[in-house]
Amino acid sequence: MGSIAVFITALLLAILGIVIGFRVGQEWAKHAQTKRQYWIFNGIAYVVCIVASAFIAALGLVVLVFAVIGLLGGCIAGLKFGFGSTGAWKKVDQVMAVKNRHLEREGMPEGQEEPELMSVQDPGHVPDRKSRRKG
Repeated sequence: MGSIAVFITALLLAILGIVIGFRVGQEWAKHAQTKRQYWIFNGIAYVVCIVASAFIAALGLVVLVFAVIGLLGGCIAGLKFGFGSTGAWKKVDQVMAVKNRHLEREGMPEGQEEPELMSVQDPGHVPDRKSRRKG
């Protein structure tokens, strides 16, 4: 019974780590403008997670290592999804027609307004359903 509880706890910690890591990776991907910066962020994720898992394992809290492993996996996935095609993912992204968002990330030029996506003007008189059917 105790081993099942440890397994479930480790699994939940890994899932939590994946979710948090994915969010962190997506935030880092917003700051990566080049492939070099993308790989630097990947390297930082690896180093931080390896050091953290070694420290946690040295303390004897092996179940918490699953959270760090999930954090690393989520961070790598978040970086990839946020940055776009690079490395071995290029072929997969070509097959699945994924666009490189980091190339489209350039904002609007200064002084130019963003396009209006939703009208906020009063549409005037809008007939109800019954009167639309008659007309």
